[in-house]
Amino acid sequence: MDMKPRIIELSNGLRIVHKYIPYTRTVHCGYIINTGSRDDKREEIGMAHFIEHMVFKGTVRRSNLDILNYLDSLGGDLNAYTTKEKTCLYASLSAEHFERAIDLLTDITFFSTFPVEEIGKEQDVIAEEIDMYRDAPDEAIFEDFDEKVFPGHDLGSPILGTKESIRAFTQEKVRSHIGFSYTANNIVCSIVGNVTEKQVDQAINKYVRILNLPDSHLSRNAPGGQTEQVSMVPISTQQAHEIIGGRAFARGSEEHLSFFLFNNYMGGPAMNSRLNLNIRERYGLTYSINSFFNPFHDSGIWGIYYACEPKNLKRVRDLVIQEYQDAIKEGFDPVRLAQCKRQLIGQMTLSYENLLTQMLGMGKDLLDYGRIISFSEFTGQIEALTEQQVIGTAHKAWKGEELTRITYQKAV
Repeated sequence: MDMKPRIIELSNGLRIVHKYIPYTRTVHCGYIINTGSRDDKREEIGMAHFIEHMVFKGTVRRSNLDILNYLDSLGGDLNAYTTKEKTCLYASLSAEHFERAIDLLTDITFFSTFPVEEIGKEQDVIAEEIDMYRDAPDEAIFEDFDEKVFPGHDLGSPILGTKESIRAFTQEKVRSHIGFSYTANNIVCSIVGNVTEKQVDQAINKYVRILNLPDSHLSRNAPGGQTEQVSMVPISTQQAHEIIGGRAFARGSEEHLSFFLFNNYMGGPAMNSRLNLNIRERYGLTYSINSFFNPFHDSGIWGIYYACEPKNLKRVRDLVIQEYQDAIKEGFDPVRLAQCKRQLIGQMTLSYENLLTQMLGMGKDLLDYGRIISFSEFTGQIEALTEQQVIGTAHKAWKGEELTRITYQKAV
């Protein structure tokens, strides 16, 4: 039996979501913050990610070494990541040490001191991270694709920022960003694992309920303007890399799930995706080919990525375009549509069994929708999709000459 999550709204504005899982020995908990790279000021791109690093560098009560040892010494895991719209600080550990996790996570989220001497060190570390990322064409091309699809907009900015932007960060700027983004209505504490209501309430009362936090209203500007159509970046590697795609649908929109299904059919993680079978397996022209769809608060992005020998690039591109157009023409008869739904639901079932994924997902749901979307509700929405909806969204996404294409290739 799947336990129903409990939502607690504290008087200080923070929300807690807790799901008791009695059959596990672990607990996963974290603070999900509704701020990401798109919320950085234009002159401070990379700030959300920089703060994600800096919260581990010391608090009022703990040094950076204390922070790193506090859960690791128990075999636990303390981690964080930043996306375009979220920052997540979380821990996974044995359930018997749950209170320690809440204590530490609350400390680094709300009481970090951002030592001046550590800011300089972390600027060097992130500069190295940027270089590492840019040295990998199969990763860097996605960052450049974002910029082409959302030119001049925050969604097109690199999550890591640039070397120039991060070098300008100061303690004052970091604290200013925290002041308007780490606010009560912008944060959810999510807990999943073998901890009871009593245990959660005790920890929340001790560490979280006592917080005095400001409130704020998130303001985001929807992307406008035109996307850039074709771009070529010279590189020195043997393979050519390319993405073709464009803007897509916002999270929670009518088209969101139908395009999610179509994208999974075209080039999702399964080996039997259409692109993998008809291009990689049939012709052997590429080792890596997949499609992706990332929905945001007010927009989205989709694309098809492939890497191949430069001499085969045009052929692979033509085949990709042909496969997408053929998929629309062929449509989805009842058997194919049922197969696609079954596959997607099966994949999501495996993902849902991961309790860390559940914890992060519940926090995001509460921030994005104001409620938790149950797995049965999700599967019901997938089952209800019609062929007309799926093909209709595929048509909308495919804008022909308006599509963005970016190519990494050796200069001739």
